[in-house]
Amino acid sequence: MSDDATYSAPGLKVVSLGSHLRGVVAERNFKHGEIIAIWRGSIITEREAVALSESERSQLLQVDEDKFLVTHQALVNADFINHSCDPNCGFTDSTTLVAMRDINAGETITFDYAMSDTKSIFAFDCWCGSSKCRKKMNGSDWQIADLQERYAGWFAPHVAQLIKRAKH
Repeated sequence: MSDDATYSAPGLKVVSLGSHLRGVVAERNFKHGEIIAIWRGSIITEREAVALSESERSQLLQVDEDKFLVTHQALVNADFINHSCDPNCGFTDSTTLVAMRDINAGETITFDYAMSDTKSIFAFDCWCGSSKCRKKMNGSDWQIADLQERYAGWFAPHVAQLIKRAKH
């Protein structure tokens, strides 16, 4: 892997989830803590992120309060990992996604975008279908006490810092 290429763990497969939606499914078992993806790319400002097209914004990952990583390469498996309100993956740093629990072959790989996104440019209606579905995802979801408790230790560092500041 080159330093600027996004890493996707072996055993991830992009699948169709409907007419216009794709996602990532585990083709093998993943252990708790195993690296699923490491995103790489260029850092841009929030102002630059807002100016991107909707399809370009789908390749963004918020990595700081006003900084975003954009992958300029051809799409890789990691770029199709979707949101879920009941995810099986979380962050160990700003760009590394790992299994929060053991993941079985056949499971869809997901993370809750509230773990990294704090801006309204990522707001959308959620159709994840989980029993914990919030129906809407927006940039303030990291402030929900239940999520802070459930995802403790799995938030990207900039979100963990916001939570820490909000509690003091």
